[in-house]
Amino acid sequence: MSDDVHHDAPDEPALEREVARYRAMVGTGAAEDAALVTGGFDAGFADRVMARLEREESLGRGLQLVFTRLAPMAAAAAIVIAVLNLRGTPASGQSLVSRAIGLPAVTLASAYSLDNELLSWGDGSQ
Repeated sequence: MSDDVHHDAPDEPALEREVARYRAMVGTGAAEDAALVTGGFDAGFADRVMARLEREESLGRGLQLVFTRLAPMAAAAAIVIAVLNLRGTPASGQSLVSRAIGLPAVTLASAYSLDNELLSWGDGSQ
């Protein structure tokens, strides 16, 4: 077993003795026995924990229920809005996606009006 840890503090002999004792226990298999004696987990601990977690309501289950109820309604609302936007806007050089989202047509006049609004925004002359 190689030692990857460099000990820079030789003035701690108690810690050195404890590390040596632990390494000896690991080599003989006594570490597992020591873990059982010093408060390790009993057999079946993981099964008991998993059974308790399955009985309890979790945040994940609650979010899953909310998502499964809201996602179809949100998708249907998005489709309805897209259809209404497509029916309400003429195909005046805009792409299908721009019309479905409801983006206004970009013209030189709209760009200048936006620029003028931004310039006059700070001086209070709206």
